[in-house]
Amino acid sequence: MDEIVKVMARGLIALPSEVRKKIGVKEGDILKVEVKENEVVLRKEKRIYDLKGALARKEGKPVSKSFAEVLAEELKRKQGEK
Repeated sequence: MDEIVKVMARGLIALPSEVRKKIGVKEGDILKVEVKENEVVLRKEKRIYDLKGALARKEGKPVSKSFAEVLAEELKRKQGEK
């Protein structure tokens, strides 16, 4: 999906609605900005409350991990994506 956006005052851009829908971005979300050579990459960042309910059940079964264990696994997974 290729979209064209215009850079406005102070470097602001508006993400087209199709892009927002595809990656699930809504007002108040946080995006990580990476610069790779002459490209800009935006990634939706998870916030702690995005994990709400993740500890309660996984695939319908109770999860027996502590919050610290789940957070450590998520951080390790994010490190592997780099």
